[in-house]
Amino acid sequence: MDEAGRGPWAGPVVASAVVLVNPEPLPVRIDDSKRLTPGQRERAAGIILARAEVGVGILSADEIDSHDILRASLLAMRRAVEALPNAPDLVLVDGAIAPRLGVPCRAIIAGDRRSYAIACASIIAKVVRDELMVFYHTLYPQYAFARHKGYGTALHLAQLRRWGPSPLHRLSFRPVAEEADARALA
Repeated sequence: MDEAGRGPWAGPVVASAVVLVNPEPLPVRIDDSKRLTPGQRERAAGIILARAEVGVGILSADEIDSHDILRASLLAMRRAVEALPNAPDLVLVDGAIAPRLGVPCRAIIAGDRRSYAIACASIIAKVVRDELMVFYHTLYPQYAFARHKGYGTALHLAQLRRWGPSPLHRLSFRPVAEEADARALA
């Protein structure tokens, strides 16, 4: 299991749980999603979805703001495991903290580079989140979500300052909070 979207200023956090049901390697490059190109991730995601059991958990910006990003990530992971068609015997999680689940769970630092299954989950989480941000771009094109996916880029900051926070922005994240406060005082 892995997640995508802890650091962005906008959009959801997405977790994915992947159970590889066939021990044979997949016929695509599998690695930490950050080490793959968008095209490589999309090709790999299609094959993973066809050959593995996959669960996805998503928490919105509002849910992130009402918890905090760590708790929101852990809750997204719980939702991902609950979305699996069959309960796993053991869950390997990328990171230092594992969510509390009804099954044994083991956190592995740099797990997306050390575990083939976690790397698969990393790919699914990243692809799902990126696709959501491209969709959100159609709703709020003025923020250019399709380009920066909600991450804190210079373009995103410029659009945030020009338009103010959207319903997809995380008000608990400093740059967004500062802009919302500045607009409230104006």
